Amino acid sequence: MVTTQKLTVDEYLALPEEPPYLEYVYGEVIEKMSPVPAHSLVINELAYHFGLYQRAVGGTGGPELRVEFHTERGPEYRLPDYSYFAPGREMGGPRFGNPPTLAVEVRSPGESMSQQRAKCRYFRQHGVDAAWLIDPEPRTVEVFEGDVDGAVLAGGSLTSAHLPGFALPLAELFATLD
Repeated sequence: MVTTQKLTVDEYLALPEEPPYLEYVYGEVIEKMSPVPAHSLVINELAYHFGLYQRAVGGTGGPELRVEFHTERGPEYRLPDYSYFAPGREMGGPRFGNPPTLAVEVRSPGESMSQQRAKCRYFRQHGVDAAWLIDPEPRTVEVFEGDVDGAVLAGGSLTSAHLPGFALPLAELFATLD
């Protein structure tokens, strides 16, 4: 279940950055769901592969980075399960004031797929080049990039035009769940 509370931006930013992690959207503070083991295992595997990619080509990223999105309502803050900023993409300071190149969400039992798809679309509408929605249960990934809005990958490799040279076979990503 998602818990929400109304606060101002300043009140939100004064909150400690510790569990439970909080997002700020539409003037409400939203508590992120606590990860289940499959969620954590997938994020760890993704972080490992992006660590290798970062060493090879540069850029930076990590799990649960508080990213500021500039909207018509004012600043909003989201914590994608994993964010990656490609080389040359400015992070925008300590609060990650620029959108990442890639935002990844991993399906959480407490959120519906429609809620998580909406989050990926939000990322894309606010400057993220690509978003991936990973669902550990059927072992699929939905891709949101360019004109693609939720194309389902059930095999092959995760790639992106914005991540030259990056290719993560889904079998390898999901092997951590076996």
